[in-house]
Order: sequence, then structure tokens, then C-alpha cells
Amino acid sequence: MPRRQRISGIEGAIKAFSVLPWWFSLVLAVLTWVLCHRLAQLEPVPAKDIGQLGVSVKVTMLKTAGMILQYVAPLVLVLAALCSMLAMRRRSKLLVEAEARTGSAPLRNMTWREFEQLVGAYFERLGYSVSFTADGADGGVDVVARMGSETFLIQCKQWRATQVGVGVVRELYGLMAARGATGGYVVSIGPFTSDAEDFADGRNINLVDANSLLSTLNTRSPASTRPAPPRLTTTIPTCPKCGTTMIRRIAKQGANRGRAFYGCTNYPQCRATLPAH
Repeated sequence: MPRRQRISGIEGAIKAFSVLPWWFSLVLAVLTWVLCHRLAQLEPVPAKDIGQLGVSVKVTMLKTAGMILQYVAPLVLVLAALCSMLAMRRRSKLLVEAEARTGSAPLRNMTWREFEQLVGAYFERLGYSVSFTADGADGGVDVVARMGSETFLIQCKQWRATQVGVGVVRELYGLMAARGATGGYVVSIGPFTSDAEDFADGRNINLVDANSLLSTLNTRSPASTRPAPPRLTTTIPTCPKCGTTMIRRIAKQGANRGRAFYGCTNYPQCRATLPAH
């Protein structure tokens, strides 16, 4: 029985870390091995009195833990990285299959997890580093997309008959503030209520029609290696220099700190900006 629990714990750890980018797990595996290997090299000092006995016991426990974990922990992280790579390949395949279809039926026939994976794959195609939350514990966020120092929180709603209300957008906005995210996306198959659109306006939250996202994939030129950003329900300007869609951001430093502006999605290759009114 104890052996079964230990295996379940390892499998749980692999599953938990597999939602992270594969390269992150590999880097963490190296750092973990270095730390645990150093612990395994500790040599407890022989206790000369009762006061030193406790210290000697603690050092011995750390040494034992290091000897075990220097092999187990990196192995778990490497397996998690492998799972993450395989998941990334499956997402890429899902995206390719969606490109070959027409209409909204592919989105409606997907499971909620496949829908999240498709959205994540789309942002990966845009150049973002993507991670997914664990099943049943999203806390209002399904996908986290990162590019450089910027983080975007993404909530996916595969609601067919129900409109996405303002409560969903409010929740995402609160999480953006708590995590210091640059912006957020709510991607839905169904429509958004007018209250949701009004609340998102001016708060750097983009309400995305998933059907338009699929349409963007279907109309993408075969010679293109990078799709256009999803079309938004709010009015977003295009970049005056390169013509791509711009995104609303908040200045983090300088004289305009705290003020909103539009920045090019091709940053840092393109540094064009526009004032946000």
C-alpha cells in the first residue's frame, strides 16, 4: 500500500509540472540536481553533547534526503518536460486540423480541454510561451501566455447557448491585478453580454470571438509562419509602422507611468505606440 501511494505521488508531480513549458522543467531539473547533490555531500559533525545532537540529526536527515532526491526529483522534472513537449505537439496537430476545417462545428464538437489546448496553441503560434492550469483548479484562468516580461491571463469559455456575462470579466480583471498581468483575454464560442463588453473596455481585457479566431486560421496564407492576432470585440488600432494589431498596455515606468497606451504586438521588433483615449 505505501508503494502505491508513493507512485501516485510521483505521477501527480509529473502531471503538475507537465503544464509548464518544457524548457522550464528542464532548467528546474538541473537546478534541483545541483541543490540536492550539495545536500548529499554534507557530512554531519559527531555530537559531543546533547546540544550538538539535534544539529547532527538534522544534517543527517538533509544528507539522506539529498541522496534520494538528487535522482528522483530531476527524473520527475525530465519526464514532466517530455510530457509537456508531447502535449505541445498534440496542440500543434490540433491547430493544423482546425485550419483544415470550416465553420464553427469543430469548436463546438471539441471537449473543453481540447478547446483550451487550441487557444493555447494559437498563442504559441504567435510567439508566446504558454502554460496551462491544472484540471479543476483554474481559479478563473485556463491559460497563461508570456512574452518577455509581459504576462497575459486567458480564460476559455466553450459556452454554446449562454452568453459570457460581466462576472467572468470582473473575475479575470481581479486576477490580473493580483498577479500583475499586463492584460487578459476571454475567448468564447458564444456571445458576450453588453455589460461584459462595457466593463472590458479600457481595462486591457480583450473579448475574443473564438469563431473569428478559427476564421483567421482558415484564411491564413500558406506562406505565412505567424497568424494575425485574434480579432477583438473592442476597437483596437493597427500599428502605423508594420500594420499588425496593437494591444492596450499600461506604462510601468517613466513620466507616463500608470497611463494606458497601445503598443505593437511585434514588440520588441517594432516599438510603435499610440495614445489610448
